[in-house]
Amino acid sequence: MADEILGYCGLYCGGCGIYQATKAGKPLNDEAGKPLVCDGCNSGRLTPWCVDCAIKNCARAKNFRVCGDCPENPCEIITGFMNDPKYPYHLEVQDIMRYLKANGLKDWEKLRSERYKCPSCDSRFDWLATACKKCGKPVK
Repeated sequence: MADEILGYCGLYCGGCGIYQATKAGKPLNDEAGKPLVCDGCNSGRLTPWCVDCAIKNCARAKNFRVCGDCPENPCEIITGFMNDPKYPYHLEVQDIMRYLKANGLKDWEKLRSERYKCPSCDSRFDWLATACKKCGKPVK
């Protein structure tokens, strides 16, 4: 399962609210009311923006599983992705890719899963959360 939820950018799909809602059987809807479902970046069911992701398309074209394996990393595509102020969690991707390069997928899913689990009540939270939806405690 770890490979399905490893984004080509290095993100852990388990931190995505759409992924979490899909897994809970309660998909979120887009503006038109159409359900948004996703089983992870390397799965067959993706969100519309993940289907045509520039990072994924580039990595696949070069036969890399993550862009961290590419000798051109960091390139303009990943740098723009990391520096988008709307998504501060993108800043983690270079650290994640370094971890993957050194350790592979071993323990990656467990470590990333723990990153998005509330330390107070063990509930899952998403990339953008500042507080746990269940207990209200701040999350990092």
